[in-house]
Amino acid sequence: MKKQILDDYKLLEISPRYIVDESGEKKEVILDISTFEKLLEQLEDLYLGRMAEQALAEKSEFSDFEEKIAL
Repeated sequence: MKKQILDDYKLLEISPRYIVDESGEKKEVILDISTFEKLLEQLEDLYLGRMAEQALAEKSEFSDFEEKIAL
């Protein structure tokens, strides 16, 4: 069964394969390495985006990096 996920504002088709137990219940998923790496990258981007939103919401005072390293 093909599924679609967003990949840089485009839909990415994935074709997961499943490992099932004796009763046919899905227990594990197999993805090709390219799809797996894209999913990891998207999760990282999502996490970093949320951390940036949280930092902005805290209204912390930001410092210029160049000014800090010049001291």
